Amino acid sequence: MTQRSPNKPFLIKILSFVPNSLVRMANFTRHLILLIILYFFVSLVFFNDSIVLKKNTALIIAPLGYVVNQLSGTPSEKLMNQIQGSDVPETQMRDLLKAIESATFDERISVLVLRPDYMWSIGLADLKELEAAIDKFRQQSQKPVIAIADNMTQNQYYFANLADEIILDPQAFMFFQGYGSYRNYFKDGLDKLGVNVHLFRVGEYKSAAEPYIRNDMSDEAKESALHYMNDIWDTYLAGVSSRRNINIEDIKQVIENQASLLKDSEGNMAQMYKKAGLIDQIKNEHFKNKYIAGLSAEENNKDGYRNIKFNDYLLKLAEEKATERVNKIAVIVAEGTILDGEQDAGTIGGVTTSALLRQARLDKSVKAVVLRVNSPGGSVFASEQIRREVDAIKVAGKPIVVSMGNVAASGGYWISMTSDKIYASDATITGSIGIYGMFMTYPETLKKIGIHTDGVGTSSWAGAFRTDRELSDEFAELIQANIDHGYQQFITSVALARGLEVDMVDTIARGRVWSARQAKELGLIDEIGGLNDALADAASRANIGDNYDVIWIEPELSEMQKFFMSSLAHASSMLDINLVSEKQQMLQQLLSPIEESLKLVVNAKRGQVTEYAHCFCDIKQ
Repeated sequence: MTQRSPNKPFLIKILSFVPNSLVRMANFTRHLILLIILYFFVSLVFFNDSIVLKKNTALIIAPLGYVVNQLSGTPSEKLMNQIQGSDVPETQMRDLLKAIESATFDERISVLVLRPDYMWSIGLADLKELEAAIDKFRQQSQKPVIAIADNMTQNQYYFANLADEIILDPQAFMFFQGYGSYRNYFKDGLDKLGVNVHLFRVGEYKSAAEPYIRNDMSDEAKESALHYMNDIWDTYLAGVSSRRNINIEDIKQVIENQASLLKDSEGNMAQMYKKAGLIDQIKNEHFKNKYIAGLSAEENNKDGYRNIKFNDYLLKLAEEKATERVNKIAVIVAEGTILDGEQDAGTIGGVTTSALLRQARLDKSVKAVVLRVNSPGGSVFASEQIRREVDAIKVAGKPIVVSMGNVAASGGYWISMTSDKIYASDATITGSIGIYGMFMTYPETLKKIGIHTDGVGTSSWAGAFRTDRELSDEFAELIQANIDHGYQQFITSVALARGLEVDMVDTIARGRVWSARQAKELGLIDEIGGLNDALADAASRANIGDNYDVIWIEPELSEMQKFFMSSLAHASSMLDINLVSEKQQMLQQLLSPIEESLKLVVNAKRGQVTEYAHCFCDIKQ
């Protein structure tokens, strides 16, 4: 009979695990460093030439994927996306704007070429930022701006229409649909499942949770949505009209009658829109390229004309970087839903964004701050954390100006309201000043499947958040009282920040959403303008004139990661799939297993399990 050893105490098991963990971590780190060094070596051997930029070059502005104010994910995830690409590509607005601005007086750039085909999504407010940049480029440089496209959605068309001419493919598909707000409503379905939805809110226009308590959109939600959407649609149509010299009503008629007009054009969309005056020329790829070559220079490449993509152009500019100025204006991006704690880019973390604002406050070279807000709202607590840091910057004697992007509503407005000045595009959606809380209980659902709950507690409040029993009236009163308090705090803070009466704020709040022009009339924002207007205002308030550099404060890569990303960006610019030489093919074969190893290493690291505690009474704005 074999004698069994007694079970080891729990503490001894833990202590015996620690050395093994340290060994595994050391091996992980060593392998990662070796892979990175090898990748660097190969990149530097094969790609030691800088990008060549000749005269008569066309600068191609071709946004890829989603246009965002800040790339999403952690710094390491951004690094891996640079290596292997992403299923959900993103393009930073700042990169587009910088490339356009830098090309204005660059004698090597002869023409700006807009390519909207692979721009998946962009907000109208961001399009207005691009509009201002391209208009400035055109006026100051006297260089042509040409758009060439194969197919276009509504927002892609607005981007293309910023050019002097739009050249469309003969087989193109193009469609306008206006703006709409449609959602699924779940009340009947939840009732059948036995789910009880408990919604606590202030404001009849606070409609975010309506789908869980209704089967249709409320009259208040319809009224509010149509009010701001009609204004935003008018902004879109006015932008098209001003560049096409076509009456807005005529454009509306074209859009409303797309089906009959297409039938009259025998199904040829390009011809239909050319007849309507919405595009200028119809050419296939060969003739489009030949046309651009006449504005730049012919070259033996896949396009047939000398060109440089905007991301490669930015790399070239980085090589030629001028001396940094002493004064800085820091731009901090608050983009996405506002959540508690630390969050990766793409969402706003109460802790994370507060830390970035604090960094700007403590940096002596930073003379002013611009907070770029593009958020529909989120956590009350996180919003207040961020707003306190905004106030701390003001107390420190530094100006802080808000630039609102596509949307700055609810919590997005909360973090903006006490800044020195608020700018918003005429296409910005803002307001939604209100608060709601919601959670669900499932006692009937559990009964249907024969599950019962029983137990004891030391007070009548024990198990108040349990989802397996009915919500008590007392607890419902407690939650509603807290929501009411939060709403009063919100409208009182808005009144103090904006110099308005509390009762007046209450009439324009109650969860209602406004366009920026409507918000300006109501006193919720100060000026219609873009990011550059906010920067100029901040510089003026800091008394630094034009003598400043703009820096973007965000979670950064390490110095090694920055060097790695720079090398990879340069390598990827050389690895054009249409220009693969034997040397490049050999490089790809060599790098492929290294990239796969890096993916495995990073995925293994990301695979660590993190617990996330969710409160069912999570109060949202």
